[in-house]
Amino acid sequence: MMEEYYIRQPETDNVRGPFTLTKLAGMAESDQIDLNTLINDRDEGEWLAIGSREELKQIIFPEKKKLSLKIKSDEDLNLLNVDEEEDEEETIEVVDMLAAAEGDTEETKHIKNKVVWQGKAATLALPFMGVILILSSIAYIYPSIDIVQTVIDEGNYMLILHKPLILVGALDLFFAISLFLSVTEIYPILRLRAMFGLGYFGFLHWATWQMGDQISLYLMISSIGVSMAIFICTLTLNFILMISFAVLGILSVGSYLYLTVVQ
Repeated sequence: MMEEYYIRQPETDNVRGPFTLTKLAGMAESDQIDLNTLINDRDEGEWLAIGSREELKQIIFPEKKKLSLKIKSDEDLNLLNVDEEEDEEETIEVVDMLAAAEGDTEETKHIKNKVVWQGKAATLALPFMGVILILSSIAYIYPSIDIVQTVIDEGNYMLILHKPLILVGALDLFFAISLFLSVTEIYPILRLRAMFGLGYFGFLHWATWQMGDQISLYLMISSIGVSMAIFICTLTLNFILMISFAVLGILSVGSYLYLTVVQ
């Protein structure tokens, strides 16, 4: 059975324990006790400072070995100094490592350029989609501007149900304002709006075209172009791909606006 000891501080009668020597060594390591702490075991009635009991002192407060640096002799240093001319080509300087991490070396420059162009794509996608959605809102709202004015004047919001595209235009206007404020959190909703435009408006104009309205064919193509542009611009960070679809979206929504408002 391991020996157990009681301890107390010299200035108090508060006795703690029993503790094993291992526990006391841990308490000493965390400065909970010191050499002046009084110690007593089960067999002795006398309280003595730990520092006065050499055998316990060595166990509870073992001497810590000090680390020292040994200076090598010239012969040892010569063994460490490998031929500098042979190692010079293989040595990697810290500056070179930092330059590689920053993409400022020939080997890593393409990575930095890629990141730069991705950043430009992410930044420019916002205003491009904002312009597309503003023109889209005009295309949906302007043909029914008289109803909008009546709703504003009379407060009869039920009239909007006769022209539901007004709600789509209002929603596009909200999306456009959000994009100009750099609210990228709406990207998933924009993709849903793009899929809705691709499916609903594409089918609507296709059905009207089948009934003999030739303009509906161009409206269908324009709706598909706008929806694809919004969807791709919210997904890709490829600069060329983003610009291509952004231009497609602006041309498509411009065509849609011309066919629904100007004509």
